[in-house]
Amino acid sequence: MEKKLLIDILLWVVALPAGWLAGRVLKATVFPPLHKFARRTNNSVDDALVTAVEKVIVPLFWVVGVWVAYHWSGLFPDYKPNIKKGIIVFSILCVTWAAAYLVNELAKMYLFRIGKSLPESSIFTVMIKIGVYVLGILFIMHYLNIPIAPALTALGVGGLAVALALQDTLSNLFSGLQMLAAKKLKPGDYVKLDNGDEGFVEDISWRNTTVRALGNHIIIVPNSTMAGSIVKNFILPDSQNSVLVPVGVAYDSDLKEVERITIEVGREIQQSVEGAVPDHEPFIRYNEFGDSSINFNIILRAGDFVSQYLMKHEFIKALHARYEKEGIEIPFPIRTVHLKKEE
Repeated sequence: MEKKLLIDILLWVVALPAGWLAGRVLKATVFPPLHKFARRTNNSVDDALVTAVEKVIVPLFWVVGVWVAYHWSGLFPDYKPNIKKGIIVFSILCVTWAAAYLVNELAKMYLFRIGKSLPESSIFTVMIKIGVYVLGILFIMHYLNIPIAPALTALGVGGLAVALALQDTLSNLFSGLQMLAAKKLKPGDYVKLDNGDEGFVEDISWRNTTVRALGNHIIIVPNSTMAGSIVKNFILPDSQNSVLVPVGVAYDSDLKEVERITIEVGREIQQSVEGAVPDHEPFIRYNEFGDSSINFNIILRAGDFVSQYLMKHEFIKALHARYEKEGIEIPFPIRTVHLKKEE
């Protein structure tokens, strides 16, 4: 009897770490070649499937160890039904975890990357995962013979109370969904808010919109505030932006020659600077007789909002050198002051 008890104890002591160790060994030896094979294929479904299985292989093999100890050991006879239920519930949770990851990745591939019908943001990924986890919990409730209808009724009543208590949170959630559904704002857009803040939209979560400014700091805006603000989107209808550079030349300048030379420099910038639109034809528009100069704007075109800064930088350097070579004067501001003497 003592020998049988010792064997049963050893079975539990050995089976649990053995299952965990078998999962770790399998994860370290089998899955790297599977990942290499999946990366060589044309689609990404097999990559997501391999990663999903890899996430749960260790806990599942640990469950196998528990199952072996449960099946062959004579210990805990009174608790065996509960142990069996625990094994099955834990297995369902592991499968639900892997399924949530897999469904989320498939949604990214087919909805976000291929169809472009929905933008990629964490608000959708969170909702997808919640939906899969709810299904997993319903499976567990069905297995444990917990009535689902009364639970759903209780959840409905509790949900109403929660909704009243979390009005601001729900307002932010639905504001985020509304912004994404309208397709006027999505991660990657460069926007400027009516309070002067501007930057790239990093993410639209269930509560906040995260904007990364050019200074590489983060601006966090509640979704309801974002939806109620006047937002200038520099990406829509396309990412190209006009770049206006103000210039002034002396009054005795030949304006036709100034126009020709300035446009030549603009063409060079459009062809050579990274981020410029190569096929854009620069043009200038005279707009003002200033105090000391005739002023105009040259209109260049950038492929995106941020590229305009490099274009202006290179254009001003090139234009200054060309004007100096051609003898075109960029005058200093002049102001004449008349002093009146009192008698």
